[in-house]
Amino acid sequence: MVADNIIKTPDMGEVEAIDFVNKFGYSLNKLREALGITRPQPMKQGNKIQLWKFNVDGPKDSDGKDIDPASIGEGEDIPLTHVSRVKDRLIEVAFKKWRKAVTLEEVQRVGYDMAVNQSDKQVLLSIQKSVRKDFFDNLATAPTDLGEVSGLQEAFGKSWGKLGNIFDDEDAGTIVFINPEDAGDYLGTAVIQNGQSVGFGMTLLEGFTNVTPVINNSVPKGSFYATVKDNLNLQYIDVHGESSKLFANKQVISDELGLIGLVRDDNTSNLTNQSTVFGGITLFAEVTDGVIKGTLAKKA
Repeated sequence: MVADNIIKTPDMGEVEAIDFVNKFGYSLNKLREALGITRPQPMKQGNKIQLWKFNVDGPKDSDGKDIDPASIGEGEDIPLTHVSRVKDRLIEVAFKKWRKAVTLEEVQRVGYDMAVNQSDKQVLLSIQKSVRKDFFDNLATAPTDLGEVSGLQEAFGKSWGKLGNIFDDEDAGTIVFINPEDAGDYLGTAVIQNGQSVGFGMTLLEGFTNVTPVINNSVPKGSFYATVKDNLNLQYIDVHGESSKLFANKQVISDELGLIGLVRDDNTSNLTNQSTVFGGITLFAEVTDGVIKGTLAKKA
């Protein structure tokens, strides 16, 4: 018979596990706030996302050739240019899964906190890196090329102007993603150190009129990406949804939104402590040609 009040799993482990998922949710919330994403969209069932692009059809003559705007005579009616938002490509939000196991001997050698909790934190960093990589891969898929600019100041100005034209809103909230080394060359390290850290390896800089620069080393040095805040979205598979039925006999620890799930289990057949983490999170630009890319001119 088990003695009254004996301390057993998960009495000591659950707190760390809850802390694990809460840190993840807090960090992602800080990031989405910095990116202007106000409403993350849960997917309780299904995992397809439709992306869009703008089609601009200029006026044509009777032979189907484009009309040169300079050829429109004085007093003549100006032909209409048609703008439409059409379907582009589908992306799939897939589950990503991580599992690690720590042996009894390793817990004895370095202690429970180092063997289990600290290694869990490294898994957390790996998950953040995965979300971040997918995001920048999405930005790099088919951006509108802005060409070469003289430096970051011109990059900010041209990005703001170009995106204001694409979205027909100069106050749409331009956000520019830059490499830390390029930021350091332009701003100086003191300004970067005083920047507002937002998690997921990204740093938000403030104080630029109409433009929000975000620093991350996933952006190639000498390049930059830009879009508007309203074009950025966060979609995720809700781990409280259909997938949760798979774990009817397990305790799944998750954050309030259901961004990520953690299952801790002690395997007595090989005396290991196992942590299994799963989630499906995608940061993406909804309008694909509403992303622009540019190149910074090399210093002479």
